[in-house]
This record gives sequence, C-alpha cells and structure tokens, in this order.
Amino acid sequence: MARQRRSFPIKISKQFAKRDVAEAVLIDLVHKHPRGPMGTLVKADYYNWSTDPELLSTHEKSGTICGYQAVDLYRMVMNISEVTDACPTGEWDYRQLVRSIFPKVGERGITRRSRRFAERLGKAVRQVQRGGLPGIWKVNWGYNDHNTAMMHADTEVDAINQARIFFGPIIGEADYRLSASFIREGSPLELLTANTGMIKGFEKLVARQEHQIEEAKKQIEIYEMGKQFVEMYALNCMTAADTDGVEL
Repeated sequence: MARQRRSFPIKISKQFAKRDVAEAVLIDLVHKHPRGPMGTLVKADYYNWSTDPELLSTHEKSGTICGYQAVDLYRMVMNISEVTDACPTGEWDYRQLVRSIFPKVGERGITRRSRRFAERLGKAVRQVQRGGLPGIWKVNWGYNDHNTAMMHADTEVDAINQARIFFGPIIGEADYRLSASFIREGSPLELLTANTGMIKGFEKLVARQEHQIEEAKKQIEIYEMGKQFVEMYALNCMTAADTDGVEL
C-alpha cells in the first residue's frame, strides 16, 4: 500500500487531542525517516545503523523523538480511542490503531507498523511515565489495598511528601517503603473516587476485626460457662456432703 501524503506543519503541541492532528502525526511516524512536526527533517538527520532510525546526537532536536516532544506524543496517545492500555508501550497496544488508520494493510504490514509505533510512541510513554507530570500519582508503602493511596501531585517527591503529611499515622514504621509512580494527568476532583480501593481495603480490615471480635465474644461465653460449671460442681459437692451428714 502506498504511503499517505504528509503535510506540515503539524500543530501537535496545541491540538494533540484532535483526530486529524493525531492521524497526521501517525502517518509521519510510520515512515522510516519521519519529517517531524515542522517537516524539516530529512534522511541525513537520522542515525541509520539500527532497525528503527533515531535522530543523530549532533542534531539540534536530538532530545526529541523524531522531532516531536515526548510529552506531546504521550498526550496524543492517551487521547486515541483505539489505544486502551494505561501504559501502551508494546506492539499489541497499537495493532487496533494500525488497523483503523490503514484498513487495507495485510498482517505483515500491521505487524511492521505496530512495532514502529511501539518503538516511537512507546518510547514517549515510557519517558513520561518515568519522569511524571502534574496529575494523579499512586503512592505505596505495602502490598495491600489499604497500603496504596492516590495523590494529586506535581512530582514523585511531592506525592511522597503529601503521603507522609496526610497518611503518616497509617503508614507508621513502613515509611521507609514509600514509593510513588505516575498514573496519568488529572484534576484533584478525581480523588473523590480514586481512593475507593483504599477505602474498601480498610472496610475489609474492619469487617475482619469485627468478625474476630464476635468470635472472641463467643469464646468468652464458653469460658464463662466453664467457670459456672466449676462453681456449680463445687456447690453440688457441698450440698451432697451436707445431705450425707459428712462434716466439711
């Protein structure tokens, strides 16, 4: 299938959520040597001794991915309906997208394009997930639901500091295990439901303790009954002795 025509410049940094902008970027990135958002890159700008060419380190845009900012590509990917994984970095995360944009391409073409997207778009996702953005962060200090909190923070350090301030008594001696990971961009309003898992975790603990209390009450009743049997036995023995005329 012939490659689709590319037009530049692509206004990705301001309009990454628009479908036509996303498709223009994807059509560019599916080429071996993408031209970038301004359409200025050429084959000579790329290091070609690898399966997926990258910009030369001496190029002024070498800090980008084929001329695109990683955060712009990340935001674009997160707004594409065909990409459903929360962290799309692999080939299979992009196969549905390739089928949608290139409906006449065969299986080999789908595989080739999916791998190229995984290499380039997946790289952008990994970079952003590793560094994080202001938004929703997950903070852990254990392996259970009640040891995990969702925070609205700017950075990893900010998320951990907030956890220490607001959940310090809960974290306790597990403070040394605190770690934070970026989930997605989002607003503080999401926290109204984002910590549902943590709340349910505590509800399970409460229910477990209440069950143990009920079991303990039953056990206490058995012990109290045992005491009564002992006392009743002693009284019966005393009564029997009086009846037989035996002095105690």
